[in-house]
Amino acid sequence: MNDNEPSRKVQMRDGDAILVVVHDGTVIHYSWNMALPHIEFVRRKTGTLPDGAWVGTVTKLDGEVMGITSKSFYDYQMPAPAEVNIAIKNAFE
Repeated sequence: MNDNEPSRKVQMRDGDAILVVVHDGTVIHYSWNMALPHIEFVRRKTGTLPDGAWVGTVTKLDGEVMGITSKSFYDYQMPAPAEVNIAIKNAFE
């Protein structure tokens, strides 16, 4: 993971939310700055969203970490695809 030590999971508390970019099964960028729109977060981290990458928000509710797809990028807001949630659970707890 680019924004953290690769061997350590990012610790989250219930109610936390983090912006993330997942690419090729790995969280490549994240930010605690929830004031940023997803579009600005991607612009600052990568310029444009890499082909095949996913962007959204990671939340932790009732001890469960999961991704929510960015409405700004995909025009809908739903739970992340299974393969994205695997990458998220490997990076956050």
